[in-house]
Amino acid sequence: MALEQPTAVEEFEDSLRKLGRLSAYARQVLITRHLLRNLATISYPDEIPVSVSGDFALDLFRCSITVLSGVNRETKQFSSPYDPQDRPDTHHLAFSQKERIFSTSIASGMPDVHFYIGSEGGYGVENSTEATVEDKLLSSEIVAVSKNVGLTTKVLADERVEALRNEKLWQQQESEDQAVALGFFDHWHEWAGKNGTFWREWYQGLLDGEPLDWGLQRRVALIDDAVWEAGIEAVAAEIEKIRSIFDLEKRIGDLEADLRRATADRHGIGGNNPPEMLDDAPIAKELVIVWKPLEDLSNEIGTGDPDPSRLKVIIERLVSALKTGFAWCLKKGDLIVDTAIKWAIPAGGSGYLALHPEKLEAVIEAAKRLLGIL
Repeated sequence: MALEQPTAVEEFEDSLRKLGRLSAYARQVLITRHLLRNLATISYPDEIPVSVSGDFALDLFRCSITVLSGVNRETKQFSSPYDPQDRPDTHHLAFSQKERIFSTSIASGMPDVHFYIGSEGGYGVENSTEATVEDKLLSSEIVAVSKNVGLTTKVLADERVEALRNEKLWQQQESEDQAVALGFFDHWHEWAGKNGTFWREWYQGLLDGEPLDWGLQRRVALIDDAVWEAGIEAVAAEIEKIRSIFDLEKRIGDLEADLRRATADRHGIGGNNPPEMLDDAPIAKELVIVWKPLEDLSNEIGTGDPDPSRLKVIIERLVSALKTGFAWCLKKGDLIVDTAIKWAIPAGGSGYLALHPEKLEAVIEAAKRLLGIL
């Protein structure tokens, strides 16, 4: 006799039971992905009281980015309690085991989700005897993450959810709710204006399986409580500064890598130190001139709160170094390649590209953008 196959609802119930056996981190990542797929529940602005829509959305964004970026593993700002009764049938995301934000449940005998909006109650969807695409996705992700995981091998599940963060939210599944969930961000972005730009881009990255740089997401998640509590405008301003610093750091890193390669190739040794002055290569003097203000720039933005006056002086020094480099190159016709000026160190009788002026220009422009928002 053929065995009766479990229904999607029964599979969902079994999955929630498995979810309760995983580590807090694994549970939180899985529930957060489920939350982000279920934004269709609250996609229309008239379904959320206007008085709480901004703060409520920001709470959802903050919880999600804090969990997915890994920051919550350290800060434990958000918890994932569940109501077991005779089995774990309702899983929550909450602020430090206090104010609940979201839950997924089989407590009523059927899958449902609920968004909590402070003392105002919230919004939920009970899926009757059916399981949605989103419910089935949660089930499949839990099964994949929990396979062969026991009390002594929970780290295996943690490694799997770490990788899962880079998968598309809907993976390869089709669902009408995907477009509707994105509508939540479109509606909120329309209401929030430029203050919602980052979050719309952030969600699109999760949809596409191409999340924003996790290092950048960590910095956003670590924004001080006072800024989050000040509201979306304050958070947006802080994110703009964080992104400007993050971009500048990457451009500085590219330029420093070129400087180190120039030193390594000129001397035939490792390039872990700033370029040295070379008597037989006058152009190398410019590498030294660039390095010091570049180092000062790295130190200044490394404080997390750059001083505008000091930043302005450093930018002026970098601009001066760039102009000096152009002047030296123009005196050496053999350093002009295809009308594009390059800075080089002669090595073994042939030219070797050590530094592209456009990389220094990119650092200067990024520093100016940061100065403009400080």
